[in-house]
Amino acid sequence: MTKTKLIFIGLALALVGFLFAGSASAQDGPSITADPSSVEAAGEQTFTVTGSGWTGSPIAVLPCDMPASGSLDDVDASTCNQGNMQVVGALDANGGFTAEITIDVPENGIVIGSGDFAQTESARAAITVGMMEDELATTGVNTSLLVIIGTGIALAGVMVFGLSRRMRTL
Repeated sequence: MTKTKLIFIGLALALVGFLFAGSASAQDGPSITADPSSVEAAGEQTFTVTGSGWTGSPIAVLPCDMPASGSLDDVDASTCNQGNMQVVGALDANGGFTAEITIDVPENGIVIGSGDFAQTESARAAITVGMMEDELATTGVNTSLLVIIGTGIALAGVMVFGLSRRMRTL
């Protein structure tokens, strides 16, 4: 098999690998983050909630029970503690806000929810118990796929280098 064919196969392998690589995308609409996003143990904690991308105000920030599935998409609004709700009246020029809320966090964690009073925008952030922030996040990237892609690119580079040296001597 000639080096040209090997280069072509290596590049094709790298391109096929790129097809399956995951990519990050921006979230549409408003979002919130909670600081800290995890606590060492259950109990009363104070969180700083930062929001961005909101178009209307006022915004309600309140704790909700963590669903059994652990998915933020499964949060039931009826489990939210409206007695512990914080209302943010004014947004900054970029649609952002900052609020502090004190919550009694249970063992299975809690969800901080926020939404405008017109019920057109909402966002959620999970607070976990026992997982500290310095642990690696789950990114969804398949490491073995990245190794295959990297190996294919390195192999193609070695073949191109070898082919270019050979052509100079001709």
